[in-house]
Amino acid sequence: MNRILMRPIFVLAVAACAAAPVVLLAADAASTAAPAKPPAAAKPAAAPSKSIVLHEGVPGLVYLGQPLAEFVAKFPGATSMPFAGQSDVVRVQVPDQGISVLAMGVTPATMTVESIGFNWVGAYEGVRAGNRRTREDIGPGSNVNELLEAYGKPADIAQETHKGTLAPQQAPGPDAMLRYLYRSADSTAATFFIVKGSQVMRMATSHPASVERYILKKGQAPAPAPKGTAAPATPQAKPKPPR
Repeated sequence: MNRILMRPIFVLAVAACAAAPVVLLAADAASTAAPAKPPAAAKPAAAPSKSIVLHEGVPGLVYLGQPLAEFVAKFPGATSMPFAGQSDVVRVQVPDQGISVLAMGVTPATMTVESIGFNWVGAYEGVRAGNRRTREDIGPGSNVNELLEAYGKPADIAQETHKGTLAPQQAPGPDAMLRYLYRSADSTAATFFIVKGSQVMRMATSHPASVERYILKKGQAPAPAPKGTAAPATPQAKPKPPR
């Protein structure tokens, strides 16, 4: 009787032992599977470009139309001085970075950067050579062939130092400073490169309309006479002698 009752128990035990390895193998397979990849980390935001953009400047750093207060905040070591004794134009320089700008406006609070110069060779007007380059890779060490390859034929080429119109005009020598001028498509901005021999020395970009308004004073009516100043009297015609 006992043998009969024990047989089913033994059969169940054997069946359980036979099924156990299958469970273990499944567990081992799960444990050896490749671990799940962690989620990709978000890419850091790209740093602002430090390259010079033709007819614009360096985006976010020094650019045409930039408020003067913003420019000074970005370059605390900048120095300023009046320009040609004018109250509506000021020259601001960052000597150690090769940057010089002209800010223009009716009042200091409304002044904006309207001309930017980048120097690349030696010292120029108190500004040392900088190392910024244009997006087309024109900068320190560039030559005139690279300039023409990058930007094509300029709108105009002229000598940097202009003599009086009555002085005899001479052909530029091999070491003459030449200004290679390029204009934006809408003519609201202009950029020129100064070339000496074959070397590109520096560049400047500006808003011609602002230069004409504040520096050249074109299209402006003459200043009114101060109050209390009488207008000059019109001379009376002399009576004709009798015939």
